[in-house]
Amino acid sequence: MCATYFQYQVNLCDFLSAAFCRLGEHQLPPQKELVIGGGFRDGEKAVTVTRGQCREVQALRSNHEEADTRMILHAKYAARTDRRLVIQSPDTDVLILSVSHFRSLGCPELWFRTGLKDRQRMIPVHDIAHALGEKLCRSLPGFHAITGCDSTSILAGIGKKKAWDSFCRSTDHQDSVSHLGEEQELNVTTAGKCEAFVCSLYTTSKKASTVDELRYFMFCKKKQKNEMLPPTSDCLLQHLKRSNYQAFVWRHALEAMQDLESPEGHGWVRDEKHLLPLLMTKAPSPESLLELTTCKCKTSFCLRNCSCNNTGLSCTEGCYCMADDEVCKNPHGVTCISDSEESDEE
Repeated sequence: MCATYFQYQVNLCDFLSAAFCRLGEHQLPPQKELVIGGGFRDGEKAVTVTRGQCREVQALRSNHEEADTRMILHAKYAARTDRRLVIQSPDTDVLILSVSHFRSLGCPELWFRTGLKDRQRMIPVHDIAHALGEKLCRSLPGFHAITGCDSTSILAGIGKKKAWDSFCRSTDHQDSVSHLGEEQELNVTTAGKCEAFVCSLYTTSKKASTVDELRYFMFCKKKQKNEMLPPTSDCLLQHLKRSNYQAFVWRHALEAMQDLESPEGHGWVRDEKHLLPLLMTKAPSPESLLELTTCKCKTSFCLRNCSCNNTGLSCTEGCYCMADDEVCKNPHGVTCISDSEESDEE
């Protein structure tokens, strides 16, 4: 059934593309040109249509899977003869690509039209690119992929604005993220620096160098809900692999024929016919921790209504009291005996 539905989509796109070609040949005004790509049965084919003529364009013959990157490729083609271009799309990914590749398109003026009906707006991409500078524009694909796009998830509790403000304040993080997508395979150095960037989004403390350490710090100090904690280092690594792969595709948007490896092994796995994100390869925490009882005692010194005390367990660093002798008087607490005390007893 899936194969039948896919074939139906192919047939429909091919029919519409052919229909547009016929309409263009008979109804396009003089000096107007219509370019169609990706909709034919041959997915790599692209044609240009003028009044009375339809011919294939070899320069736009492309194997791009997404329309996002193919639109940028077509913009580059159009910039050969036009100084002002307008890209229309409701997709933020396309806007990011437009800003990132603006200097490579070769047109002095590029506009991005988005919105619906009477709420449409025109965004001056050229002004944004000049305001951000070459360095930030180069790091945009990696930043957008890490913080969430069409193919990658967002980070829990971190919105785009918060992430962008933190990103703009640190030139080190800009340099680190700018290396995402330079190669199809994510290298260890880039992964480590990107992990440091993710840590900076949750805290300004320098105590945590990995997200595993940060999760422990936030759990003990801030009493965050589990779903609001940063991902584990293992989970983040898979996310960074997906982000790196997506950034690599975006960086090569101006190459008509992309030489891409399979997404499998880059943070994705194949389940029968579907491609799914690989969330993690290890358990999120030890089984014993998942069954751990913690208390929230603030003023009772863990003597009254303490969940740990009532169940006959000692308090731990996961409790609000953090098992501190000054604030925790749980009689079930573990007493540590020093080597000197042991020798005195003997």
